[in-house]
Amino acid sequence: MKIRSIQLTNFRKFVGTVGVDGITDGVNLLVGENELGKSTLLEAINGVIFEKAKSQTERVRSFRHFVNGTVPEVELAFDLDGTRWTILKRFAGQSGKAVLTSSDHRRFEDEAAELELQRLLEFASRRGGGEPGIWGTLWVRQGSSFGDPKLDDAGRRTLQGCIEAQVGVVTGGERGRRIPVAVDQALGEILSARGPRGKFKDAKERLEEVCGRANQLGGKRHEIFEYMDTLARQKRERKELQVDWSEEAHRCELDEARTRRTAAATKAAEIEAARNAAKLAEERAARERMAVTERAKLARELDPIEAEIKGLTTDIGQAETYKNETRLLVEACEKRLAELREQARLNGEQSRRLERIRSAATLHTEIEQHEATLAKAVDLQAETGRLSELMGQITATDEAVSRIEAADTELSGAKAALNEVATTVSLAIERDALGRVRLDGVPLDAPTMSLAVVAKTLIGVEGVGKIAVEPQIHDRDAILERLRLAENELKAALEAAGAENLTAARYAAAKRRELERQLADVRREIAGLAPRDPSTKLAAGLDARQTRVRELQGRLKTEFEVLGLSALPTAAEIAKEITETHHRAEQLAADIETGEAAVEGPKGVLAEATATLQELEQRLAGRRGTLETKQAALTAGRAQSSDEELSAHARELTLRADEQQTALTTLENNQGETVEAIDMRIRRLEAAGRNHQDALAGLNNEITRLTTLIEASEGAGVEEALEVARAEQSRLEAAVKGYEEETAVLQLLQQTLREAEREAKALYLAPVVSRVEPYLKMLLPGTGLVLDENLSISAIQRNGTAEAFDRLSEGTQEQLAVLTRLAFAELLLTQGRPATVILDDALAFSDDLRIERMFDILMRAGENVQILVLTCRKRLFARLGAAELNLKEIHGAT
Repeated sequence: MKIRSIQLTNFRKFVGTVGVDGITDGVNLLVGENELGKSTLLEAINGVIFEKAKSQTERVRSFRHFVNGTVPEVELAFDLDGTRWTILKRFAGQSGKAVLTSSDHRRFEDEAAELELQRLLEFASRRGGGEPGIWGTLWVRQGSSFGDPKLDDAGRRTLQGCIEAQVGVVTGGERGRRIPVAVDQALGEILSARGPRGKFKDAKERLEEVCGRANQLGGKRHEIFEYMDTLARQKRERKELQVDWSEEAHRCELDEARTRRTAAATKAAEIEAARNAAKLAEERAARERMAVTERAKLARELDPIEAEIKGLTTDIGQAETYKNETRLLVEACEKRLAELREQARLNGEQSRRLERIRSAATLHTEIEQHEATLAKAVDLQAETGRLSELMGQITATDEAVSRIEAADTELSGAKAALNEVATTVSLAIERDALGRVRLDGVPLDAPTMSLAVVAKTLIGVEGVGKIAVEPQIHDRDAILERLRLAENELKAALEAAGAENLTAARYAAAKRRELERQLADVRREIAGLAPRDPSTKLAAGLDARQTRVRELQGRLKTEFEVLGLSALPTAAEIAKEITETHHRAEQLAADIETGEAAVEGPKGVLAEATATLQELEQRLAGRRGTLETKQAALTAGRAQSSDEELSAHARELTLRADEQQTALTTLENNQGETVEAIDMRIRRLEAAGRNHQDALAGLNNEITRLTTLIEASEGAGVEEALEVARAEQSRLEAAVKGYEEETAVLQLLQQTLREAEREAKALYLAPVVSRVEPYLKMLLPGTGLVLDENLSISAIQRNGTAEAFDRLSEGTQEQLAVLTRLAFAELLLTQGRPATVILDDALAFSDDLRIERMFDILMRAGENVQILVLTCRKRLFARLGAAELNLKEIHGAT
């Protein structure tokens, strides 16, 4: 099928009829801004083919206009097998209408049209409409282009039919596909990915349950036998325990041990008292011996300390002499350094005074400059006054001249209007008769004249009479009034300008303009005298200069008073003195640096001498303190007892300690058995008695418990239950073994079929892969496409590595999905079933290089396949080079 035109009437957002025609065989491009209705156009194509006209589903109801709810109509023209077909559907629920016509004059209506359309385009019917099948894959809706082109069952059957028509039934045809399905189904009934299932699982679980019960019963029987053996052993142990034990002998032995413990405790107390006495005597003797030793040591230590104190006293005297000599040297160096620093200070003060004098000179210079500016400004101000006075004498301004010119123009106009309607009276009088002729009673002053008469005029001739001339003029009064007003206005304007006529007024105005120009020049010169000074932040204007002069004069007066000056030296004198002070400062700085370096050595020696003297004095004070302490201790000890008395007392205490130790040794040798040993024997005998009683009681309890358990187990029938469980176990083991053998057979068959399927898949998928490869080489050189048995993209092969499809970028996924759809369309074309590929806003994730390659691929595919590209990206897709379509309004359509 190749689409040729599409018309939509009242479909969703469209009011009226719009359409696209002139759709060619190759690549067609429909560009429009967002919300133009491109996706609506694709929705209409899907609807007119796959939705029934009488359908009342929610999807069909959504075809109505969003607001008006009007009934939509869609008309689609397409070519199929050399015949032009037109399908028209009016989606109006039960009153809907479908009409299918062909170029060979066949016509189908309503249900017949729906069935014939299904037959022509080979799509399956479903409730409320048709199943898009392969068309749902080739017609890509907005936002769906980057996904794997999933095929539904109908689309997959269509492509499989095309493939099998080329490569034969390499997989066994439909029967070959059913066998693996049957094997998988049979295997799936007894085995899942997590283990056995169904009957196999039930048998195995039942076997585990029976085995557990049999093991439990076997353990129970073994436990009963162990109970019986343990019971016999416990009875033997009880008998042996009763025979070997004598309660009377045990009691006599325990009483004897307790009596012996009392005697041993008394003797141990005597020994402890003797030990404490011997220890105390030894401690007293040791302290006394230590006192003798310490006193002798103290007497020996006094002489070396006295000798050391004498030596330290000599060293301190020498150190003090060396320190004093060094201090005198340091003081001399520091005195010289202080003199240099004082000279440097005085030189610095002189330098600062000279700098202030130079600053004062600068102030004086600035004052002179500002005063010169102000003096010039006074002259310019006088010139300004003179020019202003001259301007004031001239009242003829440009406005006054303009007024005079306007009044003169008006007067000329009034006179022209008057002359136009006036009666012209010409007089030629003999010169001798001039005195006899009067005009309105006024004698004539010329023998010849011409008069423009607008009012009644009397010409009197003496001795003859009067001639009255009275022109009949319409609006004469108005004309005369205009003339009068114009004359008055001109007179007033001339008086205001102080001029006799227009020429004089113009001359006076020109003279005034010249004076204004001169005044402006003088004022600009005044303004230029006092510009803003950014360096001193002085504002523009003479007032600022006057203020600045007064400020500078005040500062200069203060400087004169501080510096004690009556007049300023010249700049050269100031510069010379400043240079001399700078040179003197540099020399003094060098001398100070030399003096500081010279004093550092003696200072270091003085510090070392001082430190040495302090160390010697500290050592002397310490040794004197030690000597005094030892002498005081020795004196205090001898005051209590002399050295001979202390030694005699030490010998006496030592003798007493030896006697006490001898008595202790005698008692310890005669002690005999200790209390601890007797206590251990008593505890052992008591524990043995308790253990005998506990063991006898425990044996009696255990014998009673085992007897009860054995009697209870014999009544439960454990042996019979064990035989039944083992029989059930044997039966279930045979059943499980059968299921395991069946599983092994099915798995082997499944593996064999899959190996055969893999061997055939390359040949099976070759028609699709062979059509994708040319485009894939254009897009991604050196890359191969991997399809699964459902014709879905599973991966790409690149650089010897398989990359999963869902791990690729969205842009690459989208591009590969478009290539696969083009291959599907070409595969249909080989079977005489041309199909249209529609891409709605596809290639949205492509970079600049990839989009150019995709354009080349689309144009190459367009040589065989009809492609309709819908996009809102006009500037980008202008490079596609496809036939451009337009969505147009169609007026007068029915």
